Amino acid sequence: MGFANPIALIFAAALGILVLLYLWERQRNRIEVPSLLLWRLVPEEPLQVRRFRADWLFWLQALLLTLLVGGLARPYMIGAPGEAANRRHVLVVDISASMQTREARRTRFDEARELALVELNRFGPRDEVMLVTAAAQPEIRLEFTPDRAAVETALRALEPVDTGTNIATAVALALRARDADPDRTDVSIFTDMPASSIEPDDRAQVRRFAVGETSNNLAITSLQVFQGPFEDPKRARAFVLVNNFSYGEAHGFLSIAVNGEPISRTGFTIPGRGNRTFPVNGLGGPGLVTASLDVNDALAADNRAYGWVRPGRELKLLVVSGPSQLVDEITAISRVVSELHVDVVAPADYDESHAADYDVVLFHRVAPRPRTTSGHAPGALYVYPPVGNELFPVITQAGDVEVMDWNDAHESLHGLRLLPAWPLHAAHVLQAPAGAQPLLWSRNEAREFPLAFTSEVQGHRLAVLAFDVEAERLLSNDNVSLLVFFFNLLNWLAPQTAEVPAVVDTGALVTLQGMPPELPLRIENPHAATTTMPPGSSQFETTLAGVYRISSNGTRRTVLANLFDAAESDIGRGKRELPAEAPSARTLGPVPSKQPFGWWLYAVAAALMLLEWIAWRRSA
Repeated sequence: MGFANPIALIFAAALGILVLLYLWERQRNRIEVPSLLLWRLVPEEPLQVRRFRADWLFWLQALLLTLLVGGLARPYMIGAPGEAANRRHVLVVDISASMQTREARRTRFDEARELALVELNRFGPRDEVMLVTAAAQPEIRLEFTPDRAAVETALRALEPVDTGTNIATAVALALRARDADPDRTDVSIFTDMPASSIEPDDRAQVRRFAVGETSNNLAITSLQVFQGPFEDPKRARAFVLVNNFSYGEAHGFLSIAVNGEPISRTGFTIPGRGNRTFPVNGLGGPGLVTASLDVNDALAADNRAYGWVRPGRELKLLVVSGPSQLVDEITAISRVVSELHVDVVAPADYDESHAADYDVVLFHRVAPRPRTTSGHAPGALYVYPPVGNELFPVITQAGDVEVMDWNDAHESLHGLRLLPAWPLHAAHVLQAPAGAQPLLWSRNEAREFPLAFTSEVQGHRLAVLAFDVEAERLLSNDNVSLLVFFFNLLNWLAPQTAEVPAVVDTGALVTLQGMPPELPLRIENPHAATTTMPPGSSQFETTLAGVYRISSNGTRRTVLANLFDAAESDIGRGKRELPAEAPSARTLGPVPSKQPFGWWLYAVAAALMLLEWIAWRRSA
């Protein structure tokens, strides 16, 4: 006999409390009486106060407590070996991109699955099996089941995906399942990842079946399209980075196409473990940019990458400001960027009717209250609203502030790498309107406050900068990030009408904006397979590299997913190794069975509680 939860036995101390309660109830009460004359005629009962004399109700309650404590301790009887020799097995199968690598006659994934099927056939007829897959995120494909056919069917249905591998997390998930019954459970993992990818404390607890030998692989590890917010698509540039992960010199061709039309094909030679960057100019126009490698390597999933060139656009900007350095800098930029048209008007001459012809109105050190008008409402950017303005009341002023944090999920901050503790000369602590979304934060001794925030009401967008861009010198060489942030804000305030696809890494969880929440989503993946997500869904995982097309009642979105994972493309990272047996998996024969009987104790306790209640009712 044993206990699965022996620490629960400490609750047996409740029996001592029960005894104390009974002793307390039997204490004599001191009562003052006028005379003992009549009391002397009454024979004294042989009652000893401090000697414990239990009645049947006490023993009933003590038995009830004992049963409950025993049930909490989860007792079990140990049977003889062979009575119930079933074991439990957790199979972890790596389905990441590198498992698609072609070896001599088959892929690594095919070999791993075959090894898992061989292991499955070794298990006892009553053994239970759990199936876990390892990729960017681990997933339990099958809970513990003795159904051998179901496990084999699930194994044969597995397909590798185009994501990286988080093998340590998958092992941790399997070991948590093992903890429920560690004496009978073993964990086997089938992967091409080296043992060093598993946490040191976990390695001894799993059996690793290693697959894969070749290192022959070239990969596109980066495709970056450079295009200013208002730059003509014909002037957009691209840079493609190709890595040779093999140990010998490799040759091949890099082809670039825009909307399926080839625009360049470049031959190359890259030394072993080297890389090369290919600049691509003259993309020719907006649309889908595809880079592909024509090489003889073992892994095809990383030989293709996708980018996007935005269609051309113009931005009409009205600056409401007095003479200032900021006006001079914006005007100088407009002379270089022909798509940016800037007009300047003094605050005293500004009339709201002027804004109808512009995409964005920039208010520098002024914040006039807008009138309620109908028709076109341009985006509004307020830079350093003055003390006393009615729209964004100034709570206090702050000098020598620093940007301590930022909202990198906002479009205006995409692709920016801001320096920690980015210094600013001066700022106002503003009262932001309800529902505003902070972009940049700072803090002082009294509070945390936003340095920039945005708001959107009924399709009208506005942004507020609580610091003076003029003092920071927009065109200073030290403020490139500020310049990009500033024009990203203008771009957000006047969104494009044409769709711009999201470009993400495989394995990313994509959030779709602006889709009808009451209708289902139709998602077509890069393999042309279609799935339908229920109404209200707004997220999906990109498990394959390529173009995803999402639609719902005429609303369409496009997502481009790339396998840019150098660790995953480095397929020669581990050599074939013999499986290392974990201590719990060395003996696969019959083991002593554990037959729990705690639920019987709970059942008897429930019956006793009913009996005590009946006795109480009869005595009442």
